[in-house]
Amino acid sequence: MKLSNLILLSIASLAFFYIQLWDPQVVTPLFVTMLIVCVIYGFYAKDINITHIAGIMLFLITIEYASFEVGLINYVTPSDDGFFQGTLIYGVQFLFNVIITLALILRVQISRLISKSKQIELTYFDGLFHWVFMYMAVINLLALVENIIWSSGFKSWTFIYDNFEGLIYIAWAVCCGAVLTMMICSAKSNDSQEPRLS
Repeated sequence: MKLSNLILLSIASLAFFYIQLWDPQVVTPLFVTMLIVCVIYGFYAKDINITHIAGIMLFLITIEYASFEVGLINYVTPSDDGFFQGTLIYGVQFLFNVIITLALILRVQISRLISKSKQIELTYFDGLFHWVFMYMAVINLLALVENIIWSSGFKSWTFIYDNFEGLIYIAWAVCCGAVLTMMICSAKSNDSQEPRLS
């Protein structure tokens, strides 16, 4: 099966699965678990590129997830101030997505700072993941702008707010599909490199 077909199949399957869940308390830990599995697989397969790609995403997403899950954002924002609360929530998510995007664009350079391995190289997947997080950054930026407009008195402007989870779940499904495909391609590559017994 071609790589592009494999990616599309993985993405479509995970998108359908994520849409059925539609609950951030389930979907986010599932996404983090997928990244943990990928990091473990990367160590097991001795594929430093996979380990670092998934590890960078896992590290930054875990920090973002933890900051919301422990209520750090809620402690800072008063619940009666919708403008400040929305601005802080969407602003923090926008900032994290920009940081993840930049880290993934510079993944090879970051990997070379972390490790002296000669196997560090640009992969097909390096060209994919940063676009997903760039898309999420745009969604958060639009949500931030919409929150400002909504707070200014235009209460009917809620398109992003009403569809926020779905728009983000699409990106997570694409990311999970790409992570799954990355592991499958690595396994196929490792199988093809194993010497055959005569």
